[in-house]
Amino acid sequence: MYSKLVNEIGLQKKLPIIGKGNAEDIINKFQRLNNENYSIIEITLRSEEALQTAINLKQKYPNIKIGLGSIKSVNDLIEVSNYNFDFYISPGINKKMLDYSNKNNIFLIPGVSSSSEILTAIEYDLRLLKYFHAEINGGVDSLKVLKDIFQDIRFIPTGGINMSNQETYLSLENVIAVGSTNF
Repeated sequence: MYSKLVNEIGLQKKLPIIGKGNAEDIINKFQRLNNENYSIIEITLRSEEALQTAINLKQKYPNIKIGLGSIKSVNDLIEVSNYNFDFYISPGINKKMLDYSNKNNIFLIPGVSSSSEILTAIEYDLRLLKYFHAEINGGVDSLKVLKDIFQDIRFIPTGGINMSNQETYLSLENVIAVGSTNF
């Protein structure tokens, strides 16, 4: 499941992120993305209605792979993993979350922004990471340097990705997709 979904993310190249908003906002953006043939979508837990809306969308659109983003603690991960979403994304890396996801076979894509955090991910045998906040943390130039050091790590940069810079990121060998609320 893990490698198949990683391949699908790589083929889609863009990971649309539905950020803030009420249930209607989330549903409207989700339906637009579905109409644009996105088959993998991240919904962040940045509003009170996000989780229940994501659960409802998961039931209504079983063919779309939905991930939950903005998972900030192991307690958050424990709670939301009961709903069996396709993947989970955190803005940072946390050993308790990594332990829990490994023990329970949960597809977690942790966020990293430094070599030390990447080394922590490698300890847990993770090879796909979110690079967050991409633009603030050196952007394309930083990812080029990381490629030389961490040759087997692949990234999904998010944060500051837009229509004008997405292709520059996607041209990097160590980037399988870009994530943005701008898609």
